[in-house]
Amino acid sequence: MKKKKTPQYFIGKFFKFILLVFFVVYTIFPLLWLMLTSIKSKKEMYNFPLEYWPDHPTLINYQEVMGMGHFGRYTLNSFLLALAVGAGAAIFSLMVAYVLARMDFKLKPVIMGLFLMTQMLPGAAGFAPLYILMSRLGMVNKLTTVMIIMTAGSITFGMFLQLGFLQSIPSALEDAAMIDGCGRARMFRHVIIPLSKPGMFTVFIFQFLSGWNDVYTSVLYINNDKKKTLAVAIYSMIGTYDINWGNVAAGTTIAMVPAIALFTCMKDIFIENIGGAVKE
Repeated sequence: MKKKKTPQYFIGKFFKFILLVFFVVYTIFPLLWLMLTSIKSKKEMYNFPLEYWPDHPTLINYQEVMGMGHFGRYTLNSFLLALAVGAGAAIFSLMVAYVLARMDFKLKPVIMGLFLMTQMLPGAAGFAPLYILMSRLGMVNKLTTVMIIMTAGSITFGMFLQLGFLQSIPSALEDAAMIDGCGRARMFRHVIIPLSKPGMFTVFIFQFLSGWNDVYTSVLYINNDKKKTLAVAIYSMIGTYDINWGNVAAGTTIAMVPAIALFTCMKDIFIENIGGAVKE
């Protein structure tokens, strides 16, 4: 027998619907406003009262952004940085997670505590000492330096995320592989890595997007115009006395396309992997 729906049930449904609509508008409106700003002329951008929809949409801002020096190079640099950070974080964090998940040693709780403490410190706290170190090593103004720093900074997050996946893998599989003659390194390559692909994939997506959107680390270490990333090039459009909001909006819209495309194509795998990590 079906339970009769009370007025309270419909009131609850109504408020849930209103809350959901508010959340959607709150999420979508900034993106919509950004895209509308990118197709406005400078005159329409500063009109008062404020006009939400442009009367004469134009692509001049996109033309100016894509026509600026080394735009293709900026995009390539961003892609290389994001790819290196994503892949490096996925691989190295898996190595650290494997050691902490499978091996027992006296300093294991201390090391886990130290890793956890690094997550409590603000990233800006390490900017000055890291810059001094890299400067003395002659690694300033190199894209490789940004890759190394961002990869190292993402290992802790990736390690904690992948611990859940590793703990779900039966250790009997590793024992069987080693009994059959596999060494530790070969077993890790042929057993652990294939079974840990969901966790590695999840870490890769997180850190790829982090590398693609990075501004502060790249601004700090890169001064050469040809080595700038797309995010830094957009940031450089903000002048001391003037900000070309149309170009900034157009550049930001272009920079969002790869991230949105990546997440749209792989959202099902991403959600499934996150769900698996939380469940375990």
